[in-house]
Amino acid sequence: MHVVVVTRITTSIDHESAALAAALGTTAYEERLRLVAGLPAIVLTTADAGSAAALLAGLRARGQGAVSFEGSEVIASDDMVSMKSFAFEGDALTVAGPRGGRLDYADVLALVRAMHRTSTQTVGRVAEKKLSVGRAILTGGLVASKSVTREETTSAHERDQVLYMFRQSGETPWLMRERGTNYAGLGATLAPASAQNFMAVIQRLRERAPHAVYDERLMKPRSGPAVVSRSGGTHSSAVSTSTANITDLLAHAIARAIVEGCWPPIE
Repeated sequence: MHVVVVTRITTSIDHESAALAAALGTTAYEERLRLVAGLPAIVLTTADAGSAAALLAGLRARGQGAVSFEGSEVIASDDMVSMKSFAFEGDALTVAGPRGGRLDYADVLALVRAMHRTSTQTVGRVAEKKLSVGRAILTGGLVASKSVTREETTSAHERDQVLYMFRQSGETPWLMRERGTNYAGLGATLAPASAQNFMAVIQRLRERAPHAVYDERLMKPRSGPAVVSRSGGTHSSAVSTSTANITDLLAHAIARAIVEGCWPPIE
């Protein structure tokens, strides 16, 4: 699947919305909704490489910033080098373990702060006792209740800050999650709250890799196809929706745009 992402707009959004609509056979209103949500913005996903190439050429001919790539190029956050624990060395960040490694500060291309959002809806069967006057009369008061099963739906919403660390070498990116990370590597500056420690790590990385592009546009909600998973058993079932996949794709687009010279956006 080929993806085309707008990363910078040099004209008005209304002007580009009309141009995209003409190229895609949609409406200016639809395209405007994509663009006003914030950049980077996915404007096309297609199996046709020629269509993607033509749209990309048209965008660049109008002076817009845009990138195109195959979806298979995007590395899922779960497949990145995870910073569950880390250490700041003199010239590199290191992670121990079989999936660990070394990230030279000089190799950091971009630090992209983002938010992964997960919504879970659970439907469960709840058994409860209810008063039954008829049963009480028939049994002479020995049994005054009956068992009733009803469905109960609950919803839960979770947010987890993440930091993508893309590399100039093109090797596998690194990922830090606010929750589930051991921040002992901060040493004496370790704070009681994970959010404080998360930001402290970002600050240290920015100090050690001042050349790296820092971006936090993906902290805002973005539209796009989310991953839906289902689980359950005899008494309950759950449906979870995660934005991790669309965020992975947009973060990849940012790194690609930096390499191709069409970042940052002008909004």
